[in-house]
Amino acid sequence: MGRRTIAMSEPLALMLSEHDIRTLVPYPALDANKYSRGTVGVVGGSAPYPGAPILASNAAARCGAGYVRLVTTRDAASCAHAHLISIPVSACDQGLEGTLCATSLIQAQEDLAKSQVILIGPGMGATDDAERFLASFPQDRPMVFDADALNLIARNHALLETPACHPRILTPHEGEAARLLGRKVANRNEDAVTLARAYDATVVLKGPETLIATPVGELRAVAEGGPELAKAGTGDVLGGMIAAFLAQGLDAFDAATLAVFVYGRAGRLAARELSVHAVMPEDIICKIGPVLLGLEAEGVS
Repeated sequence: MGRRTIAMSEPLALMLSEHDIRTLVPYPALDANKYSRGTVGVVGGSAPYPGAPILASNAAARCGAGYVRLVTTRDAASCAHAHLISIPVSACDQGLEGTLCATSLIQAQEDLAKSQVILIGPGMGATDDAERFLASFPQDRPMVFDADALNLIARNHALLETPACHPRILTPHEGEAARLLGRKVANRNEDAVTLARAYDATVVLKGPETLIATPVGELRAVAEGGPELAKAGTGDVLGGMIAAFLAQGLDAFDAATLAVFVYGRAGRLAARELSVHAVMPEDIICKIGPVLLGLEAEGVS
């Protein structure tokens, strides 16, 4: 009798219904305060890219985080102060290339002491100084790694402690995923799970159909949104949204799923109003409220 070959099946992605999505929306207690509603620290920005963490910070606040703080460089802070009214901004030391550096760390840690969740990477730059900063940054609470943090991790895998002691989320688009894998993305379902297992993280593999994978092989797909989201800065918005829902008590898998859904639908609403060509990241932030309001209204029996 010949040997039987059993083919490994491709991981199947579950697409949640809108009813399922509604059940994920977190609601603050009647006696909530700004700290009990979740606190987020956004770490990033640099002289060339001051806007990315501003977008992320605004998105986190718009998604319900009670307190958001931005930690950035001196150069980027001057831009942030001009655009953020309700969000405190910390201006830290910067290296010669205008990015966060090792000497930024002490102030960053002090100013982020009350942040329950950290989003790190938007606009941070991929310089040697930024790599040293990330290498020294304590992974002592839930964290979302986005943008340049992913590029630095792809360059030096030792920047991520494994196994993870706290929940963490990685948010690569396909180019960043390829760098993390060390090869091109071949099968999105399989590669999302591969990344999740390799980095002991929930992975949000962005695309027309965004996949959310966990290290144990769970896989969800969200197909909200369209080409209006394919614009610089929109990923920073999503990173802030994920961090906000994580800070409000959702687990990493649910926080990422809810954020991707709301983000995609907000993009669709903005495109209907402005056209797919004209949508800017700021427009997506403005539509977060209407999307959440719609989910809340539909959930009222």
